[in-house]
Amino acid sequence: MSHNTLLLEFKGRKSGRVLSTPISYYLKDGCAFCFTNKSYVWWKNLTNGKTVSLLIAGKTYQSQPIVEAEIVSVKASELRNFLIEVPRDARSAGVELDPSGLPIDPDILRAAPSLVSLKFPLESI
Repeated sequence: MSHNTLLLEFKGRKSGRVLSTPISYYLKDGCAFCFTNKSYVWWKNLTNGKTVSLLIAGKTYQSQPIVEAEIVSVKASELRNFLIEVPRDARSAGVELDPSGLPIDPDILRAAPSLVSLKFPLESI
C-alpha cells in the first residue's frame, strides 16, 4: 500500500462475510479520513456501529467508523481538507484544482452531495 491508500476490512451487514476494499486516506489528529461515492453501496456496511479493521502502512488498527452521508456542509469542509492532502482524488470526486493545487470551492459544493465522508478514529492493535 502507498502512503495514502489503506485497506479497509469489515463484515457485510447482510451476508456476514468479511469484505475488504482499498481506499485513499489522509491522517489527522489520530483519525483516518476517506471519501467514497454514495452510489458505491459498500459504505452502508459501516453504518451498523460495528468495529472495522484498517491496514495502514503495515500496521493494523481497529476503528468505529463515523459515516456522514447527508450533511453537505460537513462533507464539503472535510472534502476540501481531504483533497488538499490527497489531490490525486480530485478528478474522481469531480473537483478541479486551481493553479496552486487547491480545490476549487464551487466544485466542492457541487460534489459533496454525491459523496460519503468516512472518519476512522484509530486504535492500534
